[in-house]
Amino acid sequence: MPKSRYDEEENVSRHAAVDEGCCEEMEQKYGWELKRIEETSDPVLEVDCVFDGKTEFPKSYYETDKEEG
Repeated sequence: MPKSRYDEEENVSRHAAVDEGCCEEMEQKYGWELKRIEETSDPVLEVDCVFDGKTEFPKSYYETDKEEG
């Protein structure tokens, strides 16, 4: 799972998504505060969901430390 792009100056995290609905789903599922949605030039991941603070997806049961670079 891709890591967030944390902006320390603004104290926000960006997660790429296919549409605005995915941003709202992430907000509800993880309890993050969605600040705004930014359009990207990527034809697949069309938006960046911008959340307040440093947010990261929880580790999957199958992920190990070995996979992290």
